[in-house]
Amino acid sequence: MNGLPADNPRPPAPRRWRWMGPGLALVVLGGTGLYALVHPRSPSAHEPAPTEPRAPASHTAPQATRTLSPRPTAPTARATSPEAAAPTDDAEQKTRREAARQSARQYRAGRFNAFFRKEVFVEELARDGASRIDGLRSELADPTALQQLPADARFMEDKPEPVLERMAMIDLLFELAPNEPAARDAMTSLALSPIDSGLSDSVKKGLVGEKYDLLFRLAQVDRQLAVDTYTRLDNPRLKSLLREALMAGLAESGASPAEVQRMTAHL
Repeated sequence: MNGLPADNPRPPAPRRWRWMGPGLALVVLGGTGLYALVHPRSPSAHEPAPTEPRAPASHTAPQATRTLSPRPTAPTARATSPEAAAPTDDAEQKTRREAARQSARQYRAGRFNAFFRKEVFVEELARDGASRIDGLRSELADPTALQQLPADARFMEDKPEPVLERMAMIDLLFELAPNEPAARDAMTSLALSPIDSGLSDSVKKGLVGEKYDLLFRLAQVDRQLAVDTYTRLDNPRLKSLLREALMAGLAESGASPAEVQRMTAHL
């Protein structure tokens, strides 16, 4: 399960693969040390570099500034506008994320309804375009829902509601991806996003399972993009775990064994 050898590609997988991606990843994770999967976040990579202390302003500089240019009211309004716009941006992002959750719930419920027309649902979803895709990406990038689960939560059997909801969000990105480049970009960025080493083991397992599913689905939509995404993974242990997802997704896409061999020979 640590990946198929390049010289022995997997034959085309049955359709049941489509619903087993995360579960298979969790089986692989069963005997591994999760701390080997992630790199600790380097504070220097995310925190801005310290700035040099500003020298005290001279007493003549303000006078020169006032002399050269009057003090109109417009610059003052522009200076405060970012702070005024922030609550609006936050509200819009919350609205997008709530819409993404609602869409995932409707999609899950619809799969068990004989009158549910998936094609119509996806078409209506696509009308929202980048707004809905951004909401799906933002929800999946935030592990808060997984962090709130009990430490002994089981992701393979009796999956908790938040896990099922997030799986449905990946389904929606997969359904949108063939015609929406933004959905493919979202799948790529989520697959490549780092996993915080400070998260609990159960949350890490859930996130790795989601990356497995994302890469598996991406390979069915865009084979070359999936291969390129896999090569950009910078954690060797994670690459080993996700190799199976890439191979299975390429086989599920209809690629012949010879095509899979050719596309993955350099990996």
